[in-house]
Amino acid sequence: FQAEDGIRDLVRSRGLGDVYKRQTMVSERTGPASCANDVRGLIMGGSVPGSFKNEIDYLWKEDRPGLVLFKKRINERLPKYQETFKKSAEGLDIHWTLIAAISYQESHWNPKAKSNTGVRGLMMLTQKTAREMGITKRTNPEDSIIGGANYFQKTFDRLPEDIPKLDKIWMTLAAYNLGYVNLNLARTLAEEKNLNSNIWSEVADCLEEILINRYGAESEKFVMHEEVMRYVKRIDLYYKTLSMMDRDNEMYLLAQK
Repeated sequence: FQAEDGIRDLVRSRGLGDVYKRQTMVSERTGPASCANDVRGLIMGGSVPGSFKNEIDYLWKEDRPGLVLFKKRINERLPKYQETFKKSAEGLDIHWTLIAAISYQESHWNPKAKSNTGVRGLMMLTQKTAREMGITKRTNPEDSIIGGANYFQKTFDRLPEDIPKLDKIWMTLAAYNLGYVNLNLARTLAEEKNLNSNIWSEVADCLEEILINRYGAESEKFVMHEEVMRYVKRIDLYYKTLSMMDRDNEMYLLAQK
């Protein structure tokens, strides 16, 4: 059950072993097919016994308005696309909640979103990426989600298999945002500095040097590295939150049986 990646990371950082064990025991008995069809239950129905409500509040403690908006978007927008997110994750190494988290960061689940650089749609694909993934209309929600998910998996697969799963996810996110070439150069630089090129935090330090060397002259106030670090951090937040909400709904459904 791949949504556990986000939860497991939170467990390691906050020592939530007992809660995680209770949730995992249920998951092992029921399997991934028992996940709820709609994550709105936690938001609309309140907390449930053994839920992650306190942990979600902790994650968002520095951005309470952001959590309010996230819940609003979950209620109003996510239901339209949730089944497509799930469909897009079939056969991939990632859970649908990660794809949904990427899409929220990119477009707030707005299929008509467009940036000043020309990227468009729920997954904010460039024209080049869309062509590469066989997408003809980037504003088509299903095409955008499936194209973005497959592009993420394609990038994920280019990285060595011995990279720890979460580090590999964060590196792939950086590549999704900045391009694989920049990430690969950062990993090479990490090796040259005798750092661990399989650990995201050490690669991220080298990524700043790569970006400054390649793009620093384009702006008096260079912020690209700061932006990509925020990009990865925000998706991490959305991913963990959606993963916990998805698990909470699984628990809630079991309680009704």
